[in-house]
Amino acid sequence: MTLNSRTRFRHSVRPLNVFSFCGEPIVAPRDEYHLLTKDLPPCPECKRARDKAAQVLGRKYRRLV
Repeated sequence: MTLNSRTRFRHSVRPLNVFSFCGEPIVAPRDEYHLLTKDLPPCPECKRARDKAAQVLGRKYRRLV
């Protein structure tokens, strides 16, 4: 996989999905994507969407590192 030059953030991938929390499609397998984007800062939109989902679920989710 080659990363798009527009990619400036590391997105949080939804469980069992090919999309990130902010809706950005993930074009590589999860493990490969995490290896390729490990040095990028986390996506603020993904964080905001995950926090909102966590509030709805009552904070009963596994925190990803």
